[in-house]
Amino acid sequence: MRNKRLTLIVLLILSAMPIILKAQFINGDTINTCRIKVSSSTHGVTLLNNLDTYLSGYNYHGAGYHYNHENFRDARLGKHKFKYQTIFSGIIGATELYDSKQYTLLLKRMWSGYHPFKINERLQLLAGAQIQLATGALYIPTNGNNLVSAKLRTSLAATGMAIYKIPLRTKKITTRYQIDIPLIGVAFSPGFGQSYYEIFGLGNYDNIFHLIHTFNAPSWRHTLSADIPIGKRNSTTLRASYIADIFQSDINELRTHIYSHTFSIGIVKTLYKIKAGDPLKKYSPY
Repeated sequence: MRNKRLTLIVLLILSAMPIILKAQFINGDTINTCRIKVSSSTHGVTLLNNLDTYLSGYNYHGAGYHYNHENFRDARLGKHKFKYQTIFSGIIGATELYDSKQYTLLLKRMWSGYHPFKINERLQLLAGAQIQLATGALYIPTNGNNLVSAKLRTSLAATGMAIYKIPLRTKKITTRYQIDIPLIGVAFSPGFGQSYYEIFGLGNYDNIFHLIHTFNAPSWRHTLSADIPIGKRNSTTLRASYIADIFQSDINELRTHIYSHTFSIGIVKTLYKIKAGDPLKKYSPY
């Protein structure tokens, strides 16, 4: 009789082990929502319109490839809840004017922090600040004097976002609109007719970094996207997006504008970031 009771107790303990382990490693205290992030990578075609009077006084039109990677997650500062976003984007393209070709390489990195305002179950508004770092180059191989115009700038921007969830049968489509407006920053720009040899070869570094703001560099970036669950049990999320990145400047007697309009598509994944010391680090299914 005792053996039967002992066997029953052992069976009950063994059958409860998966629940115990799950409770140990996946509970409210261990799974910190600030470590859950939504990560997306999208690839698309971008339409370019470039003007840089350091290279030419004419507009160049063309197209290119656009890559965009975004991480989005919760963040906390004391008792207050925020949202944190990082974005990396890159453009490789070619534009032309008659027989002249211009090649474009643009890279941008952005760090954003938002305060959320939940309006209702479907709508959420976010407002915050953003740090932007942009670099790249425009290159015209057939130019007689100046072949390359290097780009480097950093800015503090205001940013806002609206998130709206659309229920559709068994799916829930998440739509977002985001706008980023640089307010103040610093940009690299040689003077009109000043060569890079003068700057880097002869060491003439005077007057090559300039304060930029909404009056001499009115720019903005806005994004419209939709996250659409697909596949069996909505196991995969597809993101379709449109990004317009508008940069303009009139500094150091040089005018520049770089307009890009991108249509892209990609996959969204939800990841859990495990830090050292987290009990989940020690867990193994084997």
